[in-house]
Amino acid sequence: MIHKWLHYFPVYERYLGRYRWKRLTMLEIGVAHGGSLQMWRAYFGPRARIVGADINPRVASLAERGIPLEVGDQSDRAFLQRLIDRHGPFDVILDDGSHLPAHQIASITHLWSALAEGGTYIVEDLHTNYWPSFDGGPGRPDTFMAWLAERIDDMHAFHGRVPGHDVNDWTRTVDAVHVHDSMVVLEKRTRSRPVDRMTGRPTFEELEGLKADKVIDAEHRAQMDRARTLGGRVRRTMSDPVRAAESVARRVRRALRPRG
Repeated sequence: MIHKWLHYFPVYERYLGRYRWKRLTMLEIGVAHGGSLQMWRAYFGPRARIVGADINPRVASLAERGIPLEVGDQSDRAFLQRLIDRHGPFDVILDDGSHLPAHQIASITHLWSALAEGGTYIVEDLHTNYWPSFDGGPGRPDTFMAWLAERIDDMHAFHGRVPGHDVNDWTRTVDAVHVHDSMVVLEKRTRSRPVDRMTGRPTFEELEGLKADKVIDAEHRAQMDRARTLGGRVRRTMSDPVRAAESVARRVRRALRPRG
């Protein structure tokens, strides 16, 4: 048996479709009756290895070829490390376990290092973060959603200008966070400090409240100087001859325009 919200399936296709028919290892936390494990194996294809983890010992009987099962508590660091040692690294991790915020946080905090470069981490049924019966509620500081907000802050620490907003491992590895109804998708990719560049000539004398020539850095100024040379003009013409011809035509029309 499988039990899923219907709006999850377009999200799956959007982020997991690229893995189909490839060799991968997926970890699903929360097995229930085992139907989703079979669904993932059918979706990804025979080269996929789907690892199931659940706290209920009964799931051990659901293991089959290509679908190993592990029994344990998703908030137990020792169990999570055992999963990593036996089956990691993982290309996809899907948390459909207890739905308790503390458990969701414990799992991703420990398993993130075992997610492969370019991997995808999904946490489902996050509407429970807003239910008091699941230790949730809007505005509570100890929910997964509140934890996620801190990770979004971490993503932007390269731009930090406030003491304490420092670059950390999350800054260097969280490439994207996608929030959907009851579901969050995190994508992992090694990041470095962002680099910006200017190109082209300023249109106005002021830029960002300052004189344009005060904002332009040395590299940009050197680029503009190179563009003014004969070689620079030739390169521009060769790279876009149509645009160059149009520019010449405009100059000719201006020169021939009657004066007075």
